[in-house]
Amino acid sequence: MIDAQVLTAGTRIVLTYRATEHWATIDANGGIILVATGGTPYGRVDEAGAVARGTKTCQGMNEWHIEDENGVRVSLRTIRDRAAVAGAL
Repeated sequence: MIDAQVLTAGTRIVLTYRATEHWATIDANGGIILVATGGTPYGRVDEAGAVARGTKTCQGMNEWHIEDENGVRVSLRTIRDRAAVAGAL
């Protein structure tokens, strides 16, 4: 989604698991920089999500969200699906 300019480097994303928010940033290569690990880059949202949750697996596209200017959280899957419908992907 970075290459298609649907998302931009520096976009903050959040995953909430067991009432704890886990924040990360998308880097220029589309990787996920998880704040809790001190900036460790992860290549996939699933991997970063599993680390954040402390689980073996994670459906990252469903669990990571972008918070818009109104505080509404939208999943990465929804953003991707909307971009695909609009022809951006």
